[in-house]
Amino acid sequence: MAAITLGALSVSGAVMAQDDYPSKPIKLVVPYGTGGVSDTMGRLTATALSKVLNQTVVVENRGGAGGTLGAAVVAKAAPDGYTLLLTSPPMVAVTPALLKGMSYDTSKDFTMVGTMATTPNVLVVNNDVPAKSIVELVNYAKGAGKGKLSFASAGPGSTGHLSGHILQTSTGIDMQHIPYKSSGLAFPDVISGRVTMVFDSLPSTIGHVRSGKVRPILVMSEKRSSLLPDVPTAIETGFPSATMNFWVGIEGPAGMPKQVVDKLNAALKVAVASKEMRDQMSFLGAEPYFTTPAEFTALRQADVVKYGKLVKDMGLKQD
Repeated sequence: MAAITLGALSVSGAVMAQDDYPSKPIKLVVPYGTGGVSDTMGRLTATALSKVLNQTVVVENRGGAGGTLGAAVVAKAAPDGYTLLLTSPPMVAVTPALLKGMSYDTSKDFTMVGTMATTPNVLVVNNDVPAKSIVELVNYAKGAGKGKLSFASAGPGSTGHLSGHILQTSTGIDMQHIPYKSSGLAFPDVISGRVTMVFDSLPSTIGHVRSGKVRPILVMSEKRSSLLPDVPTAIETGFPSATMNFWVGIEGPAGMPKQVVDKLNAALKVAVASKEMRDQMSFLGAEPYFTTPAEFTALRQADVVKYGKLVKDMGLKQD
């Protein structure tokens, strides 16, 4: 009887703890350094969630190894909802396909909470390139520009590198890949004409587009971006396979209680719907993209398969 009573009290206490969630500050791990797009999105989300949950959400940067160092911290944390991870396709789908001997399983060691934004990859070209659409670029690449085109990316295995490969496969054109340590280092060479074009996320690109330093000719999302309404998608231009959706979401350690996950997801929904967060995302070049835990889980699993196959097909080296 004593054991039964203690067991009942333990279960009751756990339920009460979930009901009181969050009763202390929440840590949101951003698996990248400060100052980048992920860091900015993490801090924006943390501020919005703090207001909705009436509890402090603190950002902790744990950069390194393509996001896997920060992810490992969260994978090993207690599944109580007080340690969360800012996540995106490169970290959960691309890097695990490139690295061997990781300390966690990206498909089993996390609980999906939801997404809050999408930041489509954009193809921009040097202003002197005689092409104002992807169709014109393809024709140029197969004609006068054959053997002359190059594209920059933030390095092997980056979404820019994968985007370039997807476009080449979809259109049948040849381009030389020029890897950089970051997309920020690539833009000066694209602007000057040393490199023909670059594939990068809209937040990293929008400033250069707004200043007229580069010309956008394609967004690689399924729908047009409201920030670049005149730039068509790959689907619209006849290359439906040249599509890459880049989302930003939140997840936690495996085994989080459903009640806690649902409360966090509900808070995320309110935060994403707020005018303040939408305005700030628009300024950054991101767009609201909310999903339920089930929708996020399906999206994430599909990307793990998709990008894993893409990395393998490209023959990228695994370290």
